[in-house]
Amino acid sequence: MGGLLSLGRPPSSLAMHTRIILSLILYIASIIASHAAQTGQSQTITAEGLREPFILELPELKVRITSPFANIPTADVRKVRFIVLKRFADSINYGRIFTKVNGESMTHDVGPVSEGYQVVCDLDSRPRFRLRPGKNVLEIQAIDRSRRSYFASFVLVAGDSAAGDSLLATGATLETSLANSGEDRLAPAVTLIEPSSPVRQSATIRVYGTAEDDSGTVASVTVANRPARLSPAPARRGAVVVRPAPSSAALTGAVAFERTFQVPADADSVVIEARDRAGNVARVLIPVVRREAVISSKFSGRKFAVIIGISDYKYERANFSDLQYAHVDARAVNEFLRRRDGGGFADSDILFMENEGASTQAVRAALDRFLSQAGRDDLVLIYLAGHGSNDPHAPQNLYFLMHDTNVDDMSNTALPMTELKQALDTKVKAERVVVFIDTCHSAGLTGEKPAARGGENNLINLYASKLFAEKGRAVITASDVNESSFEDRRWGGGHGVFTFVLLEGLSGKADADRDGLVKAGELFAYVRERVREETGNKQNPRALPGLNADLSLSVAAKR
Repeated sequence: MGGLLSLGRPPSSLAMHTRIILSLILYIASIIASHAAQTGQSQTITAEGLREPFILELPELKVRITSPFANIPTADVRKVRFIVLKRFADSINYGRIFTKVNGESMTHDVGPVSEGYQVVCDLDSRPRFRLRPGKNVLEIQAIDRSRRSYFASFVLVAGDSAAGDSLLATGATLETSLANSGEDRLAPAVTLIEPSSPVRQSATIRVYGTAEDDSGTVASVTVANRPARLSPAPARRGAVVVRPAPSSAALTGAVAFERTFQVPADADSVVIEARDRAGNVARVLIPVVRREAVISSKFSGRKFAVIIGISDYKYERANFSDLQYAHVDARAVNEFLRRRDGGGFADSDILFMENEGASTQAVRAALDRFLSQAGRDDLVLIYLAGHGSNDPHAPQNLYFLMHDTNVDDMSNTALPMTELKQALDTKVKAERVVVFIDTCHSAGLTGEKPAARGGENNLINLYASKLFAEKGRAVITASDVNESSFEDRRWGGGHGVFTFVLLEGLSGKADADRDGLVKAGELFAYVRERVREETGNKQNPRALPGLNADLSLSVAAKR
């Protein structure tokens, strides 16, 4: 009996200790849950929630913007102001706020206001910060004390959504210089029509456009320090690269200006100046690209190609669907490059990956091993067709989606765009590099524009066109910021329109000067216009500013 009683005491003590331990666990869990609730870590934050702290203000236009996509009447905006709302601003330090315009990091001033913080960016502080006609992207990121990152992007369409092509294609910048005194303090408006491709040293070019002013008179227009020929202006078309503020000012007395001349061999830029009678000046600076050695049909270096096409995705979901023709496009590019007129790439120098063969790990390993083989005098061509998107949980991060990408874990299962950029900048020694990006066939993960679904903008094409740190290489993307890349059976029995037209151009149709070579500048001009025609201007290819226009890509078939 005594033994049974002595054996009965420990369970009672054990039960008491167990209750104490469970109470401690529950107490600690409640503290963790309470802290997580305060910091929001216990919740899955949507893209809408991550952008919730921010409001964009354009003081000169007297507008406030909270939606991801907005139209504004003019690109002539000197300052932008972000508001970081108080509930969030309380946990965010000034030094943990970052801003960008069109992919360029901006300086800014931060200070308290009644609503929280104001983050003021002076777009006049650097020419590259100025808004362009057409699409512009403003970004803000703020990191709080719990290391949570909030992010919002705003796509602003300034004026005509199709404007800005000449500015983008030539890499031009703009300035205004106002008179020191007098009532007229607005510079003329300049519309650039030609050139519509990069300007090269020693090339003969035609500079053509229109100028008009609120005063009714444009006193003079000079091109490269010489007077341009003036005539009555036709109906406006092209890219308005300098426009007066405020946007409500009436513009009259339009004149057309024209000058054809040879760009000096040592020129750094071509300057267009339009001056009104009051002395206000609008100035457009078009950079001059150095003439690179042309890769002729006698090019003796090795030619390397990385070709990736993904239509079939392992973790397909309702909002992340397979594509139809991305792998077909990649096969067509692969076949073309093996042909003599496509460059005659050797089989051993082509890395081709499609569908299940294009897993994130396989692509990462292959790029690391393959790209470093090319020497300085070799050629590297990269073609990528498939989905591209921002991370729905961290929309400031952009990815190329591989066959095994899980959209709920993109940081571990997709290829970061920053990783590809780093590989191109550090591993590729070749001076001749061309990249074709045909991603976002369906505008990201839903097939809808972000403005329609209320989520975050997908900026994959903006940053794809900025893959290189240095200029002089060729990067062409299938579409513009937040545009779909279309695919259908009507293009060659089943292709994406970009690749279908791209192969048309490389086969010889883009050889505008009929010298027997298809060069990067010719190809971009051809692809841009043909894709627009085929899609009713719904898809607009982009090129890296500073595109190496003289880089020969193929031998044109005889016509």
